[in-house]
Amino acid sequence: MRNWYRRLQRKLRVGLGRHHRTSCHKASCENLAQAVTDSTVTITCNNDHKTVERGLYTGVQVKILRNEMNEPNLIVAVGDARYVLDRRIAKRIKVCAD
Repeated sequence: MRNWYRRLQRKLRVGLGRHHRTSCHKASCENLAQAVTDSTVTITCNNDHKTVERGLYTGVQVKILRNEMNEPNLIVAVGDARYVLDRRIAKRIKVCAD
């Protein structure tokens, strides 16, 4: 039974990228999924390797182009690039409002 549960956990993690379980210790941080549309935020903590490779690393300013809570994705801009992020991944990225 235990092996079945571990295999299920691995299958659920596929497609979400590698990540480490660390927490951001800044009190004023929120996750990217909570950011308001048309706002600019700065990433303070991101441990997801796939999004870091796309340019969403610590210290980068990100503009939230579309973030509606009833939709599964949000659209962000980093420099000239536009990305559609899954809400589950965006919840792992900690940001502070500018």
